[in-house]
Amino acid sequence: MNSIKPPVPVQVSDLVNFSRLALGLTEGSQILWHFKHKGRHVLGIFTAYMYWDGDLPILAHTYVDTPPKPFLAYKSDSTKGEEWMFTDDADDSRYRYGSFVEVKSLPEKFLECLDGEYPSPPLPMLAEVENINSIVRTLVPLSMREGTVFPLWHFPRGDKHVVGTCIPFEHYYEADALPVFFYLVQEKPPPAAFVKYAASKPTGEKIEYVGNTSDAKGFYAKIVDVKDFPIFPQ
Repeated sequence: MNSIKPPVPVQVSDLVNFSRLALGLTEGSQILWHFKHKGRHVLGIFTAYMYWDGDLPILAHTYVDTPPKPFLAYKSDSTKGEEWMFTDDADDSRYRYGSFVEVKSLPEKFLECLDGEYPSPPLPMLAEVENINSIVRTLVPLSMREGTVFPLWHFPRGDKHVVGTCIPFEHYYEADALPVFFYLVQEKPPPAAFVKYAASKPTGEKIEYVGNTSDAKGFYAKIVDVKDFPIFPQ
């Protein structure tokens, strides 16, 4: 047990961003965690990036005032915008669901990351791009090949705002993968939760920020607001 390293913590800004991260643009249900740490209710989801030698485990989490019900329901394809709620059942097909595991106790190493105690991960390669179009262009072929859409992380750096995604390029020399963080620095935060992308005749490439995914024509990427993203340099 002493050899277990804490995961890298990523604190998601609020419940709607956590719901979008866990269930937005996904297939099937997700396993979510609920536990208490220092008197606070924590909702979490484990994910990982293939990263240099091995994988980089991430505990994405947020805090809520009261314990959740067994399921988190979420949808983004309503013209009203996103909808999310805690629920006792998972039988409404209009929603995607996350199932909470009620964890009575976690290994201490896992909890340490919430207090800022975790190994400093090696930095990814950084690739600053000209515009959001370039980032989304990396996601379109990946989603077709992998069947998943990498989130766009949004976080502050000083008085600027960074929006980016980490893409692992597998089997790079001796490394398992070369992690490349494609990012954009902006003066203001993104104006909406999703980026809608289309490239067709006669208009060509078109990008817009939208609050829902109700229009089936186009590719969507989700933006997740987080307090910080530790693998991006300060």
